[in-house]
Amino acid sequence: MKYPQALTSKLDEIRSIVENWTIPIPFEEVVKWMMQFDNNDFELAYRIIKNLNIIGYEELKSALHIAYSKLERMSIDKGTKINSKNTLFAGIGDGGKSGAMIGYNFRISNELSEENFLDEDSFAHIEKGRIENLVLVDDIISTGNQAIKEIQKITETLIPLGVKNIFLLTAVGMKEGIKKVEKDTGAYVFSAFEYDTNDTIISFDSSFYDGLEFENRKNLKERLEYYGKICNPKSPLGYGGIGGLIVFFYNTPNSTIPHIWSTFNAWIPLFKRTLRINGIDSYYKQFDNLQSQKPKAKPGKEEITLFVEGKSEEIFFELILPKLKEAVNSDNITIISLGGNITEKLIENLNKSDTKYLFIIEDSPYASDTWAKRMEELFNNKPHIKIKPIIYYLDINAILGLETIKTSLKLPIIKEEDINSREAKKELEDLLFKSYAPPNRKRLLSALLRQYANNEELEKLISSISQALNKQVKKS
Repeated sequence: MKYPQALTSKLDEIRSIVENWTIPIPFEEVVKWMMQFDNNDFELAYRIIKNLNIIGYEELKSALHIAYSKLERMSIDKGTKINSKNTLFAGIGDGGKSGAMIGYNFRISNELSEENFLDEDSFAHIEKGRIENLVLVDDIISTGNQAIKEIQKITETLIPLGVKNIFLLTAVGMKEGIKKVEKDTGAYVFSAFEYDTNDTIISFDSSFYDGLEFENRKNLKERLEYYGKICNPKSPLGYGGIGGLIVFFYNTPNSTIPHIWSTFNAWIPLFKRTLRINGIDSYYKQFDNLQSQKPKAKPGKEEITLFVEGKSEEIFFELILPKLKEAVNSDNITIISLGGNITEKLIENLNKSDTKYLFIIEDSPYASDTWAKRMEELFNNKPHIKIKPIIYYLDINAILGLETIKTSLKLPIIKEEDINSREAKKELEDLLFKSYAPPNRKRLLSALLRQYANNEELEKLISSISQALNKQVKKS
């Protein structure tokens, strides 16, 4: 099939642009997106593609690193200490947006401990006045309205409890939005890359309109608004009328022009925006009344669910799953990471089901008294076992002797007599597992378990899981 001549003349240049994007997308999908525009508007579609600001994984990491560097520099200038004892980090907004994703990437890029990110265990430290700095992290500041709402809520509750500084770090930010947040909240805002209207389609001085006479710029913007009203009538130039051109590798901001992400009125998106599923909360009460109608499994074929705390633990148990299945004589074992979402209601609902389950909790020597107490209360007379940190199930001496590990992780020099100390093991575990995204972490852990497993400790672990599950069978 031949494309219209008005489009064909641009294809080679468009292909070159798309091939240089850090987010892979089939060239045919880009052409299909362009074909939605009238023939006379292919130039408009071409200008959108040419001016998109595509932010991939490595670029985001770099941006977050820059933002954190700006914070560190400011803290030195201000005489404010930013350290693991007095500072908490948190992704802004709800997890259904970008908070969880950006918080994770920020932690990885700056090699920060999970323990310094806000969770239920943090409340005790806040109440005791230990937290002086709260660092909020987001991917973008557009209008600044969302950040202002969040910071105002936080200020009302945490400033009276001893928090002295609230910081907001973002990968990118609109200058007007940054100013608004700083003015309305008193927070310190750091964006790695600051943009203004010249970086959007709003200003006629933008590079988006390069080479056009003023009247033609006006006409082009009118056509932009025309298509915007079709695919997003309420905000034809993006949320807040920002007219942004930014795309992240995991999502597209709603302040970016909707021509890129909208699906309204059968519009075909170029980079679809990830949205929350609306209205599910209206079903919660009904969920509470649901009862399992699943047929009971035959004896010996029951479903077994192992609940673990974090992603590292989930990866670890998935890797040793074949041995677990053999030990408990079952092929129907599921590993689920709950993070901090371990509640009485969850356990109550599990007990209503026919699922055989076991909670696997890390018996960390570094857990706070508050967390330890909560775990004791929560799991009293509940099916659970405590395990050692993952690093205990590996041959540490052998791993520390690997030149590739030393080089790639820049391991600190650990004295031979200190290798088995809790501090050394924790430092090594953080470097091995918490500095990598889950896919890379899994590859590394898989390789280490194949060659450097502490088989004695692994056998003890598998045996304890098997015994705990057998106890459930005897009780049922």
